[in-house]
Amino acid sequence: MNTLLGIHHVTAIVDDPQENIDFYTNVLGLRLVKQTVNFDDPYTYHLYYGDEQGRPGTIITFFPWPEGRHGSRGVGQISAIAFAVPAGALAFWQVRLADNDLRFGGPEQRFGTAVLSLYDPSGLLLELVEQPSRDRGSAHSGSDVPPEAAIQGLFGVTLTVAQVAPTAAFMTDRLGFRPVEDATGYARDAIGAGADAAFVDLISRPDVPRGQIAAGSVHHVAWRVADDAAIAQWQQELTRQEAGVTEIRDRQYFRSIYFREPGGVLFEIATDAPGFAIDETPAELGTHLMLPPWLEPRRSDIVRRLPPIKVAGQSVSAPGQFKELPTIMETSKLAFVHQFVPAQADAAPTLLLLHGTGGDEHDLLDLGRKLYPQAALLSPRGQVLENGMPRFFRRLAEGVFDLDDLRRRTHDLAAFVAAASAAYHFDPQRVIAVGYSNGANIAASMLLLHPEVLAGAVLFHAMVPFVPEQLPDLRGVPVFMGAGRTDSMIAPQQTERLAQLLQQAGADVDMHWQPGGHALNQAEVNAAAAWLAMHARS
Repeated sequence: MNTLLGIHHVTAIVDDPQENIDFYTNVLGLRLVKQTVNFDDPYTYHLYYGDEQGRPGTIITFFPWPEGRHGSRGVGQISAIAFAVPAGALAFWQVRLADNDLRFGGPEQRFGTAVLSLYDPSGLLLELVEQPSRDRGSAHSGSDVPPEAAIQGLFGVTLTVAQVAPTAAFMTDRLGFRPVEDATGYARDAIGAGADAAFVDLISRPDVPRGQIAAGSVHHVAWRVADDAAIAQWQQELTRQEAGVTEIRDRQYFRSIYFREPGGVLFEIATDAPGFAIDETPAELGTHLMLPPWLEPRRSDIVRRLPPIKVAGQSVSAPGQFKELPTIMETSKLAFVHQFVPAQADAAPTLLLLHGTGGDEHDLLDLGRKLYPQAALLSPRGQVLENGMPRFFRRLAEGVFDLDDLRRRTHDLAAFVAAASAAYHFDPQRVIAVGYSNGANIAASMLLLHPEVLAGAVLFHAMVPFVPEQLPDLRGVPVFMGAGRTDSMIAPQQTERLAQLLQQAGADVDMHWQPGGHALNQAEVNAAAAWLAMHARS
């Protein structure tokens, strides 16, 4: 059986194509090696970036959906994309990212290597990993990133799954990956050798729901084989294994097959040949819209319906126009990356949506609409990264909070709500926090430290963030608490302690218990919606 050679490419879904081009070329210093379209949806761009030659193993690709909805984070997803950079390069990247007003986390040590985490404009979690074994000669010569700091290719991906063991077994037993590290709820596997080695980190999150693939999420990861003979052999073997593999598909620049691993993540196996220079010279890569022969007769219609983009000083005209974007607004002038959706009724409250660990500013938007359809929605992203996952404050261990950081982050969040009220003109006296897990904990901290900010709170699966020396006056403040009797992350006694603490401060607490664990269920969402209808009438 032919062995996999390493990683071929990663494909994600993003928002605006021009924003995508500007970030990956101007900030990260990659080369746009191919402008084409999604062969299954030819009115959508397919943009490929990589090194100077566009070699497999350096390629990241994107489907831009300018009007698409955002996905949600959860299990069954690729949750992070890691790039390899030379040893010592992270000092350069810290300065470069700061100069471009981009926030980042780390560097942190992971498996003995330094890792820097950041987000792209669509909310994709990216990591830069120092790896001294990579070749520095392939950096894009047209970039201002020096070769000694330039991205050398893909280091690997992180998969978030409900259970690590089935995915790890599939990758080692069926695909030939080798285990590197195995710990409770976490594993690392590798494929390929030397500079071609690629890594997959597996994280177990049985407490979170399945993620939704859309804008701001990764579509699939592709693994390398050499040629058509190798892909045919893999297709036959995966068919024999009843792995749900597709037929071999012609992607013009490679041939490929698709299947899902047991955790639900979409895998592809792709050939190195024929490569990206079959329809453009190496010097021209990425400068023109290229279509496969079967789409060439439709070129004029396709170009008309694609949004215009500008590449390396050259306009690629497309007379089609963007339709009006959704009413979700984002303002980088405020301290938190966030989303804001205006209210649908003049007197409706504003829901402050605070996600759990690993979520982002998009995760709770649908929940907010279900809880109170007319409400304004203000949804910030936590500014702390823990193993690449956003949180609202640091913790020292599971259930052990960094109290100094918690207090500081709570003050920052309260200031953000005040600034957002001025920017978006919503009533600061009608803000109700809706938090889940880590987000519920910082919402409880806001009740204790800044009771003037919140007119109420919905706390899903929360625990006591800290016990203040003096309780605030929460008389007249309504609080809904939802919790699971079998929650393995937050014991029922911890939730009960928080309810008692808030009641001692004068809050009017309504407690809703459900028989499940840490994940939200429909019954508690319905109960919270009914509670909000009573306590936050427009």
